[in-house]
Amino acid sequence: MFINQFVSQDFVNRYQLFVAGRRLNEAKMVWEYYVKTRSAKAYRQMLLDSLYHPPFVFIDAEKSRKNDTLYLMHQFEGKPLYKEYIPNTLLGIEYLWGGAVELETSEVKTSAARSDRPQSDTPQPREIQWQRVVYSMKNRKLSRRVMT
Repeated sequence: MFINQFVSQDFVNRYQLFVAGRRLNEAKMVWEYYVKTRSAKAYRQMLLDSLYHPPFVFIDAEKSRKNDTLYLMHQFEGKPLYKEYIPNTLLGIEYLWGGAVELETSEVKTSAARSDRPQSDTPQPREIQWQRVVYSMKNRKLSRRVMT
């Protein structure tokens, strides 16, 4: 609320704030930083994106009853969960719950490089594609499956 209230276009102009971008200068093989925008809206979004935002995870009671498993749903808000925390977190929840635990979340879809596309010297920006996956912890064993 503070950011939305006080970071106005006047504030950004007065304090000469901006959002920086980064691009590769292939001739010099160095990263160059440049002023991407001086928009207050973009500056507010940059500040909001950098703040810690705990994930919203809730219990899906219907799926939990169906197979006697604690079924957790991560409500995806544009930021994936940290993969390195998932195994130990689910292990701890399984211990406290006393049974199997499943966590449904969103992850970036990984795809193999396609050979039928013409290769160019300049890399093209890729659109990020998301997919739903389920992590399962049962008897201290973690498994992962992609939802179809």
